[in-house]
Amino acid sequence: MNVLMDENLSGLGLADALNAYSKEYGCTFVTFPVEHEGADDADVPGIAREVGARALLSINVQDFGAKEQYFRALVAAGISVVVLRMRSRNSGDIDYIIATLTKHVRRIARILSSVEESVIISVDKSKARPASLQEILRKRFT
Repeated sequence: MNVLMDENLSGLGLADALNAYSKEYGCTFVTFPVEHEGADDADVPGIAREVGARALLSINVQDFGAKEQYFRALVAAGISVVVLRMRSRNSGDIDYIIATLTKHVRRIARILSSVEESVIISVDKSKARPASLQEILRKRFT
């Protein structure tokens, strides 16, 4: 299963490092297509489907959880999200990102392969926790 890396993660050489470990779990990290750089948030779920991705990998962004239109587009496209929750001091630390994701990649792959709806998987140093995107939309925006 493919996981599309958000544009802000694709240029870090992260895909090769993660794929060296994650392929044994059936999870491949794909860099954001160069031809789509600068795409609007609403277009990202379609880009994910275009590259055969089941989910989008993103770093915690302050307003990520407040983007109702983005969540609705993800649900409509059947795309899940893996959000790496980071403290600002670790945001540019590729070793921290790799260590955190590889620690939880087996669980992430298991969750993504078992769900039938779009989920958001919050990943931090200690855990990977899924939640239904539709449920989040219902609670936050209705």
